[in-house]
Amino acid sequence: MSLTPPAISIDATELELGTRRKYRTNFGLAAERFRRQKLGMLGLIIVLVLLFVALFAPWVAPTHYATADFMAVNKFPSRDYPLGTDSIGRDYLSRVIYGIRTSLTVGFLAVIVACVIGIPLGLASGLRGGMTDFIIMRIVEVMTAFPGLLFAIFLLSVVNSGVWGSIFSNNTLNVVFVIGVTNWVGLCRLTRAQILTLREREFVEAAQSIGARQFHIGFRHLMPNAIPPLIVAITLLIPAAIFAEAGLSFLGLGINEPTPSLGRMVADSRQSIQLYWHLGLFPTLAIALCVLGFAFMGDGLRDALDPRQN
Repeated sequence: MSLTPPAISIDATELELGTRRKYRTNFGLAAERFRRQKLGMLGLIIVLVLLFVALFAPWVAPTHYATADFMAVNKFPSRDYPLGTDSIGRDYLSRVIYGIRTSLTVGFLAVIVACVIGIPLGLASGLRGGMTDFIIMRIVEVMTAFPGLLFAIFLLSVVNSGVWGSIFSNNTLNVVFVIGVTNWVGLCRLTRAQILTLREREFVEAAQSIGARQFHIGFRHLMPNAIPPLIVAITLLIPAAIFAEAGLSFLGLGINEPTPSLGRMVADSRQSIQLYWHLGLFPTLAIALCVLGFAFMGDGLRDALDPRQN
C-alpha cells in the first residue's frame, strides 16, 4: 500500500487570482469594501444622478427656469407640467432642476473654501506645534463659540452691505464664501489630530534622520496618510453646506431671484402651501435627496477607508 499523498492540482487562474489579491493596493481593497456597502452604493448612485442633472440642466429641464406662462399659474402636477407651476406660471420641474444645480454648486464651492482654510491651518498646527499650534487652536475655539447659523447671517449682512457689498456684488459667491468660512473648523481639527498621530510614526523619524525638511515631511509623508479620513469628512461636509444654503435662502438671505434656490422655493410656498401643496413638497424632497445621497456615500466611504479593515 502506497503512502504517497495525493497530488494537488492548482489551477493557473486560481493562482493568478490569489497573487492579485495578495498584492492588491489599499485603494483596490477600499473599492471592494465600498461595493459591498448597499447604502453607500445607493448614495453614490443618487449623487451621480444629481450631478448629471446639475451639469446638464439646460438640456434636462423642459424650459428655462425664468420662463413664465401667465395662463398657467399655480397649476397642479399634470402631463404638461409634471411638478406643476408656481405663482407666476414658471414650470416647477425646471425650477427644481436648476435649484439642484444651485445647491450642488454652492455645496462644492463652499467645501473648497473650507478646505483651503482648514486643512493648511490644521497641518501647520499639528506639524509645527508650539506658539503656532496655540494661536490656531485659540482661533478654532473662538470660531466654535459662535453659533454657525447666526455667524453666517452676521457675515452675510456685512458682506452684502456698504463697501463690501459693492466689491462682492455676486450674491451666490457671497453665500459660498460665508458657508466656507463658517465650516472650516472641523476640517482643521481633524487634520491636526491626524498629523499629531502620524508624526510619531517610524517613517517620520526615518525622514528626519536623513535630513528631510519639515515642509517636505508634511506634504510628502503626513498628508497622504491623512487623506482617507479627510475624504470622508469632506463628503459629509457637502450636505451640511447644501443644508446651510437652503436655510439661508429660506430666511431670505441666500440666493436672490431669479436664480432658483430650493430653500427660497420652500420659503415662497409658505403663504399658499395649504392650497398648493406641490410648491413646498418637491423642493423639500430635492433637498432631502441631496443630503441623503451624500450622507449615505460618506458613511460608505468611512467604512471602506477604515485601515482596520485591511
